[in-house]
Amino acid sequence: MPGPFDAVEKEAERLESQSKEEFSKKNFVTAISYLEEAKQIYTKLGFQGKIGMINQRIARLKNLVKFEKQDTIVQTKSEQDFQERVQKVMNEKQRYQEKQAEDQRAFSPEMKQKLEKIKLLKEKAEKEEKLNKFSRVLGRYEYILELYKSIPKEILDTRKEIYEIEKKISLIKLKV
Repeated sequence: MPGPFDAVEKEAERLESQSKEEFSKKNFVTAISYLEEAKQIYTKLGFQGKIGMINQRIARLKNLVKFEKQDTIVQTKSEQDFQERVQKVMNEKQRYQEKQAEDQRAFSPEMKQKLEKIKLLKEKAEKEEKLNKFSRVLGRYEYILELYKSIPKEILDTRKEIYEIEKKISLIKLKV
């Protein structure tokens, strides 16, 4: 014959069962709330063993929730760091492009023409170098070097470019 508290105990067991279902769906917060309800029932019934087991399960679930939140925070932080690095690179690129555009606007038409000529000569020299036309390439780079050297340092510092072209010329002379 069933006791007077059997229906109440069955309700607590049902709540525990629902908690397990929610746990399997990774709904840890919901699982905890079902366990809390079951614990209240077991407390009224005075089932100390059951209360101890439920407290342990609640503690484990709370740890899972805490770790889940930490993982999300770490992931969010990593994503934010990545986005900040991307933004920094994009800003740097934009500043560089703006500076280049500003530099070109500041140049006289003759200077712009000279820089454009250098750019075209470099492209032609690189294509001809791939075709092993080293004597033509050498002539082009020597002309580029003259153009760079004719640019006043106050207008544009071309020391790096001059160094690179001189290096290319010496390498091409070995091939001619």
